[in-house]
Amino acid sequence: MKPLAPSLLLANDPHWFVPGFWSARRPPLQVLSWLAETGSLTARLQALAGTVEVQVLRQGRGRALASERCRLAYRPRLLWVREVVLAHRGTPLLAARTVAPPATLKGAGAGVARLGTRPLGALLFTDPGVRRRGCEWTRLVSRNWKAPLPRPDWGRRILYTIDGRPLLVAEFFLPSLFELAEATACSISAARVNVPTATRSA
Repeated sequence: MKPLAPSLLLANDPHWFVPGFWSARRPPLQVLSWLAETGSLTARLQALAGTVEVQVLRQGRGRALASERCRLAYRPRLLWVREVVLAHRGTPLLAARTVAPPATLKGAGAGVARLGTRPLGALLFTDPGVRRRGCEWTRLVSRNWKAPLPRPDWGRRILYTIDGRPLLVAEFFLPSLFELAEATACSISAARVNVPTATRSA
């Protein structure tokens, strides 16, 4: 049997960099606000779109990318992998890849492996034992992406710990997310313009 590819989203390991230490093109402001988000992306998506569905592409034992093993300080190639798409009414908005050593999924982290179609953010932002340890960004090119989805231009990767054990979450912002955000902003602006002003009685 042919071994499962390391990722259903990525064709290869993109170049990750620490924000502020890259001199090439900066992300547009609209993208920057998502890259720099410190709260739950799921909650922000729900605030923008309303209902958000989690489509699980894979979850279970899988192979790590080289940079993931380095970031996790974990030498074995096999670990736990979860890849999902967050969508609104069937339209994909965000793709995500989570990797963790088996030890992370024990004790306080046991709920991660039982998420199913629930978003990871529901756990990360409610568990007092979770800590955010660092963030990296990437600008993807065509050779990096292989999922049957429109290629995202930008993504980010955050290292968390659950009771001191590492969990690495990569999130990729699909073009439809920014289309929805722009359409929503335009609708709000139009509604404000069309609000009738109170007339002063004679």
